[in-house]
Amino acid sequence: MTTAAEIAFGSLLLVVCAIVHVGIVTAAIPVIMRVASVLHGARTALSVLLLLSFGVTVILFAHTVQVWSWAFVFLMIDAFEGFAEAFYFAMATYTTVGYGDIILEPGMRIFATFAAVTGFLTFGISTAFLMTVISALFPKIHGREP
Repeated sequence: MTTAAEIAFGSLLLVVCAIVHVGIVTAAIPVIMRVASVLHGARTALSVLLLLSFGVTVILFAHTVQVWSWAFVFLMIDAFEGFAEAFYFAMATYTTVGYGDIILEPGMRIFATFAAVTGFLTFGISTAFLMTVISALFPKIHGREP
């Protein structure tokens, strides 16, 4: 793949993944807000646990979709021979751990860096989403009354 193709394809996949991630967490916000308003008078440890668990599950699902997407694309462009290696590389790159035990050929390295940028960006989105959940559960902390 040429450098220009790596940048273009990597940018495109980054944008698609970011939109999918934002879509998933955005779809969950009304559900969380509705449940939080119902729980307003009955803020038990169990209700808080369930709502936070739902928020974390949404985040995990959104990130899982991204990692699988990158793994499948790595397979499609023949960066790896098998799914296990593609998934491992996608996960290590997406989480920016980057062990370095598996590296790509020079014609695919720039493209792979976009997986790391995707992870970095979407982890930030996930943090904001989780703060929305916490804000819905504890509005007094944020200076708002329900």
